[in-house]
Amino acid sequence: MTTTMVYHAAVRGIKLDEVESALEGDLDLRGFLAISDEIRPGYQEIRVNFKVKTDLKDVEELKALTKLSPVYDVVSTGTRVKVQIERK
Repeated sequence: MTTTMVYHAAVRGIKLDEVESALEGDLDLRGFLAISDEIRPGYQEIRVNFKVKTDLKDVEELKALTKLSPVYDVVSTGTRVKVQIERK
């Protein structure tokens, strides 16, 4: 998401002097460790926090750019995943 913001900002002529990002999320280990069938094994919420040094007045425009990210897309929408295992 960080890379997407930077690339799309550059294409749009938005100057970014510094970008920092941090991700955190809520994960219930009872689901992750399959202790409970009632709790999904994935994250209940993921939070992405950015610190950006820019002259841009409306930082909502940067938030919109992050939503163009393939990472944002895959975690915010259902994406089919196919797993293949080959024995050696």
